[in-house]
Amino acid sequence: MAATRAEITVTGWLNNVKAFDWGNVFTLNVEHRRQNERGEWETVDRTQFDVTTDQTVPDAKQLLVIGRLSGTNTYQKKDGTTGVSIKLRATSLEVVEQTDAPF
Repeated sequence: MAATRAEITVTGWLNNVKAFDWGNVFTLNVEHRRQNERGEWETVDRTQFDVTTDQTVPDAKQLLVIGRLSGTNTYQKKDGTTGVSIKLRATSLEVVEQTDAPF
């Protein structure tokens, strides 16, 4: 019998990297954009991923992350509303856009 597995691939903006003795945690924000009637690009929605990994998180602005979904979190947004983030256990990290400064 073949093993089953489900993976997700996400490309987003890296934020809030925290290192622990067991691994690293960071937030990956994905902006959903579209052109408005004036032809300008605007952000219409954001998805937040709370990522855990035992890998070293590279100095980057943007990452491609492959991993498995592991649940959801709720949090309070700056405007006072409740937001939901998706928990992701990363198995692979790849730099999409490099940063010039360390975290």
